[in-house]
Amino acid sequence: MATPTPEPTPSETPSAGDAERGGGGGKDDGPEPTPEPSPGHSPDPDYEPEPDRKGHDGRPSDERRAWERRKLRPAPPDAGTGFHIKPSHVYYVSALVRDEQFTLHKALNRLVDDADCRQAAGKGSGPDDFAEVYAKVAAKFLGVWSRAIQSVGGASFGLNETANNYRSAEWFSHGQYGPPPRREAPIGVGKADYGSLADIKWTGTGDGTDIPLIAAMGNFPDWLSEVIEPAIKEGLRLGKTHDITPGADTGDLRTIGNAWHAAGQAAETVAGRLTGHIGYLTDESNDEWQAAMNRFCQQIWGTTAWGAPRTRGGRQVLRNKQQPDDREWRTNEKIKPEDRRPVIEILDKTAKAVKKEFDAVARVADETRETTSRLGAEAGKATWRDLTTDLDWGELTRLTATLAFGEIVMTFRSHMDKESVDRAVDAYQKAFHTGADALRKLLPELEEAYHKAPTYKAEAARAQAYGARSLDEFKNRHRWTKKGDTEDGRYVIDLAGTEGINNSHTVNKHVGLTDEQLAMRLRDELKKTPTEYPEDRPPPKNGQEPTKWKYGQPKIGNASTFPDMDTAQKATQYNIDNNGEAIEEWLRSGPEPGKAEPFTSDSTPYGATGRNIDKEHLQKSDFPADKAETVHGVRTELVYDPDLDPPFTVLSSMPVK
Repeated sequence: MATPTPEPTPSETPSAGDAERGGGGGKDDGPEPTPEPSPGHSPDPDYEPEPDRKGHDGRPSDERRAWERRKLRPAPPDAGTGFHIKPSHVYYVSALVRDEQFTLHKALNRLVDDADCRQAAGKGSGPDDFAEVYAKVAAKFLGVWSRAIQSVGGASFGLNETANNYRSAEWFSHGQYGPPPRREAPIGVGKADYGSLADIKWTGTGDGTDIPLIAAMGNFPDWLSEVIEPAIKEGLRLGKTHDITPGADTGDLRTIGNAWHAAGQAAETVAGRLTGHIGYLTDESNDEWQAAMNRFCQQIWGTTAWGAPRTRGGRQVLRNKQQPDDREWRTNEKIKPEDRRPVIEILDKTAKAVKKEFDAVARVADETRETTSRLGAEAGKATWRDLTTDLDWGELTRLTATLAFGEIVMTFRSHMDKESVDRAVDAYQKAFHTGADALRKLLPELEEAYHKAPTYKAEAARAQAYGARSLDEFKNRHRWTKKGDTEDGRYVIDLAGTEGINNSHTVNKHVGLTDEQLAMRLRDELKKTPTEYPEDRPPPKNGQEPTKWKYGQPKIGNASTFPDMDTAQKATQYNIDNNGEAIEEWLRSGPEPGKAEPFTSDSTPYGATGRNIDKEHLQKSDFPADKAETVHGVRTELVYDPDLDPPFTVLSSMPVK
């Protein structure tokens, strides 16, 4: 069994200590300590003092991030002749992507602040329904957005890491000694608690009169109003008006809708700019490179290689039954990123829907207030007329006596159009219930997006792979193989640097997934149709027979994931080394090109290798996330390719029992 030298491979992740210290003194390291005494101001007129790395919240300020961008900006990769990516380009894009993470972070904080309008829905069964559903939508929306922030942060870190790994590999391949130069990853948002959006449900008390009271009282002289008001209030406790008082604060409702609309626009803007940043590293004349860029940008927003279409209600869709408005979750390298980014689409769709429904109920609330105010004013006028006709001054003052209270109440009620008031109130309640139903329909897709949004570690791994392939200009080779390694039985593997060669997909399918995402893969990657069908979809025709599997039979025997890129790299390299003799024998046997050959180790020196769900669990549940278990083995499938050195690619590597 060959034993690799302890040199870092291009995909090796630094320890926390290395990341904190920064590295070994390369020209891109942090600033050197200022000598004592300080030399004073620089004579250079273009000198910019370095802003503090972190502000009071532990994050870099806008000024600091702008300073970093200026310092990192290199000449474009297509400057001069040809298209050539250098680590400096990748470092620069890492900083740009980090800034988009901050844009998302600020936009979410702005939404929380701008939508801080408590009890805005007012009183009523309709407003209560609306407020309760809104709270659920808001909570899930914040959850999806928070995960998107982490996805983008992972992409930034992964790009910086792959540039560091590339420089490290070059350092050692040139025979240099000492620690290689490293650049610290841009400081991102980190973990953030966004709290919750303000509860718009009415929790106070109301006396049932605030809508038409002012209009009604406008018909009485000031000296009499204070005495008349209690009687008018009592008179207004007629019909259903009391059920919706206090009424909705329509100004606050519109403010909330506008805040959501701005958030949706911010999400769309960030997604567009992020595509541009990744495009900076992409040679559009290289089809494989462009396809990889399309995949990478789509996956940041939730697509996967196994993604399946689902209805807007979150139901499963059979491929031959797909409708135009169904949501597509499968990555498609032939489609531009802006045409397939489901997480962003769902965030934007939700934001627009919330604004639409808030504007709608605000409009109905205004109309209801106008109706009840008009009716109250008309009743007030008629009451004043009845109470004052043919009365002299002495008799008029009788109105101030307690004995007249009941007379005033009955007179006012006799003139109040109760049926019209009740119709207006019913329409008001219905409008809020209708709005609640519309918001309720948003929840299934938000739930799907919440689970589909990639983790920080998954995107860090994918960014490492895209960055590594870009730095090597998507050439099909093992760049870091040393002369004589293969002859000596040493097979140095770089998962990031070979992702995509011969359809290799370890990073894409087996790094950084959650238990829920493993369950989704089993649920979505089916070879036979389920026996149960959604209510809104008919069963298949054309002679297709339903499978005995209740929820469909997966194509794969299990779904598994390494926790991060570092574990994937180390476990896979160990498995290759552990099976060195078997691999040599396989190569001598004249393997068929393109045919996968598995090699397995029951354990590694690194402890647990990841998480796994066996396909059998899909027989009892369509979402067996709770059946995920920790495993310690690793299975690596190799594909023979005589044009490579060593002459194979790691098609896939995954944790197994």
